Amino acid sequence: MKPKSAINSNLHDMVYDAKRFVLNNRSIMEIAPLQLYSSALVFSPKTSAIRGQFWDQIPRWIKNIPAVQENWSPALQSLEGHSDGVKGVAFSPNGQLLASASWDNTVKLWDTSTGAFRCTLEGHSFPVYAVAFSPDGQLLASASEDSTVRLWDPSTGASRYTFALVNAVEFSPDGQLLALASDDHKVRLRDPLTGASCCTLEGHSSNVNAVAFSPDGGLLASASMDKTVRLWDPSTGASRCTLEGHSSYVSAVAFSPDGQFLASACSNKVRIWDASTGASRCTITGPSLFIYAVAFSPDSQLLAVASSSGVRLWDPSTGASHCTLDGHSSDVSAVAFSPDGQLLASASFDKTVRLWDLSTIASHSTLAGRCSQVFVVVFSPDGQLLASGSLDKTLKL
Repeated sequence: MKPKSAINSNLHDMVYDAKRFVLNNRSIMEIAPLQLYSSALVFSPKTSAIRGQFWDQIPRWIKNIPAVQENWSPALQSLEGHSDGVKGVAFSPNGQLLASASWDNTVKLWDTSTGAFRCTLEGHSFPVYAVAFSPDGQLLASASEDSTVRLWDPSTGASRYTFALVNAVEFSPDGQLLALASDDHKVRLRDPLTGASCCTLEGHSSNVNAVAFSPDGGLLASASMDKTVRLWDPSTGASRCTLEGHSSYVSAVAFSPDGQFLASACSNKVRIWDASTGASRCTITGPSLFIYAVAFSPDSQLLAVASSSGVRLWDPSTGASHCTLDGHSSDVSAVAFSPDGQLLASASFDKTVRLWDLSTIASHSTLAGRCSQVFVVVFSPDGQLLASGSLDKTLKL
């Protein structure tokens, strides 16, 4: 008789394998359940317990068994439904919902535990490139190339408000304000629950491309085509200071989690500023031709820069290069740190996502299987899931 521990271990392995089998073949099960025997079993990994248990049930007419991988891949499932590429992805604060923004002009909502499709949010007339949940998860904002931001109720899929001439959107940490970056050179602050205007921030001389709140909500940064970054007091609308030094338009801004630093990026340069004084701390340059994204580690000790030459980690306090993560064979479009800071995920035009172990600065794993470029990668709030969106019209978990 097997020891109880061995029985429990075998049961755990069987349940885990069954979960992987169901998630991987959910779409087949929903449309044609009997195909489980003629396709799902056949294409399951060699070591799959479900494959082994039911192998004698596959149809006898299948003579040529396809070559399959040894074990389950890290990808739990592929979420299909968009008719064009997926540009933006966001988890709800509780991790139960996943929102995807697509070039098909829609936003879709998914159940992260099952991968089940929840609903489609329609209303934009051009591609949607970004989505963001409010801190309490009660609202979802979507930004589109039609120069509008829409607010939705994710529980019902109902449209709440539409704001025009907007390039970017950001919720304040307490969820009480919504910052809208506009083509008319202004930043508008609104009440996300009512849509009412709180104040308008004026000072830029060209389009505002991006906005970001400090972690405590005491500051708002705006990045503009006028090559400057401005810091504002969102409670009063007063301008705190103007950060100058970029040689081209500023495309992105991000505060460090501890609130001490502000990073701003233009096409080929990242500048680090003291968030409290606006003083320039350092400038980060390198051999890259184009910078796509920047991200601070959870402890604010590292800044990851995704560019056309790969991924590089920097010390934001000094501007010193920490290391270069080699492995991708094309431009890196996005980077994301896991909530515990142990892993870094990078998405690339080489059709892969790579996970890096930051304790050893080594490649942890490569998530392949894409048919086209990967544009976005995001960790779930608990760090247990990683979602990526691609030009191949799918999301992968």
